[in-house]
Amino acid sequence: MKTTLLTLSLAACFVGLHAQDHAFSQFFANRIYLNPAFAGMEKGLQVVAGARSQWLKADGGYKFVAVAAEWQEPAWRSGFGLSVQSGDEGIAPLNATSAALTYAYILPYKNGNVHFGMQYAWNQKTLDWNRLTFSDQLDPVFGPIYGSMVNAGLDRVTYHDFGAGVVWRFESGQIERKNSLKSFRSHLGISLQHLASLFGEGPDDSFYQTGQEVPARITLHGGTIIPLTYLSGSTHKMVVSPNFRFETQGFSPLNFGKSTTLFSAGAYFIFEQAVFGAYYHNRSPLPGYKNTTAVALSLGFTHNEKKEKKHGYYFGVSVDVNASGLGPRAGNVYELQMRYNFREVRPLSAKRHAATTRKTVMECKDFY
Repeated sequence: MKTTLLTLSLAACFVGLHAQDHAFSQFFANRIYLNPAFAGMEKGLQVVAGARSQWLKADGGYKFVAVAAEWQEPAWRSGFGLSVQSGDEGIAPLNATSAALTYAYILPYKNGNVHFGMQYAWNQKTLDWNRLTFSDQLDPVFGPIYGSMVNAGLDRVTYHDFGAGVVWRFESGQIERKNSLKSFRSHLGISLQHLASLFGEGPDDSFYQTGQEVPARITLHGGTIIPLTYLSGSTHKMVVSPNFRFETQGFSPLNFGKSTTLFSAGAYFIFEQAVFGAYYHNRSPLPGYKNTTAVALSLGFTHNEKKEKKHGYYFGVSVDVNASGLGPRAGNVYELQMRYNFREVRPLSAKRHAATTRKTVMECKDFY
């Protein structure tokens, strides 16, 4: 396993790989990471944290943490976000850290909202070359006893990055029961990350400054929330929400044959405060065992009453059972997500908001 990870680390340093951004299995819970247009979707101050760990049986493994704070200014029809992310992999380790500022403009209309988001990020990658062992240092009997002729590159690389996204949230699907109509809410969105690489020359993130650009990423996602209470007549809160995500990342992201792709589809089910989820991850939208990467199962708890002084929250854990590649031998993927909404935090535009009669932002229901 050491040899495998060392080979992967050296390949990433010396040759240009089609690197893939970090991806969460519970993408519905970490909205601002999925699409910057989601910033400030709910009233009050929201704090979001996610942690992901994989390849636990390998030396160093892979760990990723993302923390964000976001808030809504309804009178300005705006949402703001601040996020920090950090990932470690390998025994060196290779660390990637990012800090981002996000702004979203929210355009409400009769039965929904259209969210336009933009994001600026400062990124840094570091590598401890002294903790790497190269083949010319190895003795067949005594191990790494020689010096290496390999010229070490930079131990730190920084660059600026930009992203954008659009989300359309709307009421749809009228459900009729006992002479009453109930609607459920849906959303569709697209996110574009590493815009400079998508439309021109992007930043160079290689330790040898070889001109290797950060590959552009395009994410399509959507979902709906169906209140089963209206169908069953039960007094218990029951909701089912199917969702999907498709990501493609590469120097020509629309050329799927030369890009890294990921398709996730599944649903979560809410009964009272308990949340159960099941998702299928595949390398392409077409099902098939050879393209299947994992099946993810999640369990969580949520509370989201629409009352000014009631806090909303979601806590969830998930496990990805890997089906192909390095995953089955290196261990499964484990993830923890937390989202907490401080609704009593008043917006900066509170006075203006109290006086305005314009239509405000459509409130979030459950997650989306």
